[in-house]
Amino acid sequence: MTVPGGDGVANGGSPHASGATSPIPTDDDDEPMVPITVTGPQPLAYEAQDLIKQIIASKRARTTQRVRDIPPHIVPFVKARYSTFVEAAEGGDVQLSLKSAEREVTVSGDREPVLRVVEVVRGTIAAVSSSVTSVKIPLPKRQHRLLVGNAVGEILASGKCVVTVPPTEDASDEVIVWGKAEDLGSGVAAVMTRANSQYIHEFPLPGPIALSRQLLTYIQCTGYARTLAAAHPGVSVFIPESVARSKVSVLNVDLVGGKTLVDAAVRQVSELMGKLNGATKEVPVDWLVHKVIQGKHAKK
Repeated sequence: MTVPGGDGVANGGSPHASGATSPIPTDDDDEPMVPITVTGPQPLAYEAQDLIKQIIASKRARTTQRVRDIPPHIVPFVKARYSTFVEAAEGGDVQLSLKSAEREVTVSGDREPVLRVVEVVRGTIAAVSSSVTSVKIPLPKRQHRLLVGNAVGEILASGKCVVTVPPTEDASDEVIVWGKAEDLGSGVAAVMTRANSQYIHEFPLPGPIALSRQLLTYIQCTGYARTLAAAHPGVSVFIPESVARSKVSVLNVDLVGGKTLVDAAVRQVSELMGKLNGATKEVPVDWLVHKVIQGKHAKK
């Protein structure tokens, strides 16, 4: 079988707009047609032709489409309406997944129910986007820790609003509450309740900043945050994200939980810092052996 002019590569396209639907390239109905030539004995050629038609029919009966670039503050609202999207499939063979980090909904399965589900997803995004407004609340950066992850769903369930926090490296201390105008009051109350629900201790790593980075590297490479949390159930341990380490003058390890539990964890961290005093050093290593050190010899 030969495909004249075909190289099996799908060329790019324009960037997707917010909430735009993106079918996989093989399912694009606007894709140019390419003639296929079957060469061989006539009976076998006809048999091959029938098989090709069957393959095409089976492929065209199923599709995968993605709704991408959903605005960050809309994602939790979309996630909360999962059951609505399942109902839109009307019992059809559909697999639905929502990746919060990528801000993307993927729908796969039989073509007709997939198209219905995608239409409902897009309609939901448009409806929510047009109906929500926002209010900003100044909160200390340490309290932002309590407003991410599972807290977003809890705040949405209790206050009918979504909260977004600025990136760790962003100097802003303002969080944004999104919701309908009539729900913003309860949303702000839910955010404040969550932000004040636990005790937070910021443990500054000893400086200067070059030393702080060395200590943080040790903490990260040894998995000390997990060890500390395991030794103190009920305490969550947060270390600065990689992107923030080069942009701040002070590096903190945040300990979150009940005050008594956190105080015990703080004492353990203090003991570790005392042992690490003068125990870290930066050593230049030729880049050619970096992968060797980071690979099987890393734990040594």
